[in-house]
Amino acid sequence: MNSTLSILPSVPPPPLVLSLPPIPQLVILGIIFVASVALNCVSIISIVGARAITPINLLIINLAVSDIVYSLTIPIFAVHIVIPWWPFGRVGCQLAIAIDIIAMIVGVYTITALSVERYMDVRETTRRYNDQVKCALVLGYIVILWIFAILFPLPMSSSLFVHNRSRAALVSGVVSECKSSWSAGELSRYVQLKFACAFLLPSLITCTFSFRLILFLHRWSLRSRRLSVSHRSLNIYKRRATTLVLLIIIAFFVLWSPLWILQLYDTFNERGPTRYIQILNFVTLVFVYANGLLNPLLYLILTQNFREYIRTNKWSTWNTRRRSKMNDATFFYTTKPVNHEHQIADQQTSCILPNDDDQHAFVANEASSTAN
Repeated sequence: MNSTLSILPSVPPPPLVLSLPPIPQLVILGIIFVASVALNCVSIISIVGARAITPINLLIINLAVSDIVYSLTIPIFAVHIVIPWWPFGRVGCQLAIAIDIIAMIVGVYTITALSVERYMDVRETTRRYNDQVKCALVLGYIVILWIFAILFPLPMSSSLFVHNRSRAALVSGVVSECKSSWSAGELSRYVQLKFACAFLLPSLITCTFSFRLILFLHRWSLRSRRLSVSHRSLNIYKRRATTLVLLIIIAFFVLWSPLWILQLYDTFNERGPTRYIQILNFVTLVFVYANGLLNPLLYLILTQNFREYIRTNKWSTWNTRRRSKMNDATFFYTTKPVNHEHQIADQQTSCILPNDDDQHAFVANEASSTAN
């Protein structure tokens, strides 16, 4: 929900999305809401059920949680379409704005962390830290991120109240609305701060690491032509998770940029809202809500966790899944850098652990088969 557009103390706009019939809007929002919540829950279940708890998958889970939280604002927006006044009271007004900003910040900085993690992973030739340490670092980052996201909207949400319209203004049918006690200048500065912290800064970081990642992969692709078949295969497996992250980044910029353009236009526009502002508002919000649907869809299509989870477990009971997991082969991380140029031709080929989302090189642990 584009909260800022509905609380600026300017000339009251016409009822929300007046130019569009409410039934198609409710159908579109309902489909997006159900599909977004369902697909994000399925992606979380597939990761946890497959026990593929890795740094990148922890970030994917956090992104799915933020998408679910953000989709909770869809019913509020849908009610606002049917009822052109605010029926949820002051607490509902404050919670709606806070949830909107919290989920937005968590989502964008999780995508930023994904770009950084992918770049560091593909550049890594030796494992300085094991996955336990990396997962601990990612969990710490997630906790700090949620704390920051919760604190960021507090000044804004605390200024909100339900404004009851005057009797002369009731001809428009708007009885009450959620407004802020801040002045227009204060709201404008807050929108600019939110744009800088919740879009511009993380976007610059994401673009920087994504560009360096693509450049490195291009050089790696040229160098991999001189490698053996097994290591070209390793290159393909390692690219799969990278492709997922790059597509998530592209989808984020494509679907979120129109909303920020509209917000900045509404903030600096001194001529008042245009006659199409409500239609544009609805379209941009549909794009943003669709992003929460597209993220888990990309994950389920491009990774093996979901397919392996369905194939191996057949949606069986938890005890059956535990017994099937005990029969899996044991793998361990290699602690030595792979010397591609001096690779022995008849050396054992590398393997990929499917449940690790194809993000790391693994080798079979022959000693572990006897030790375990």
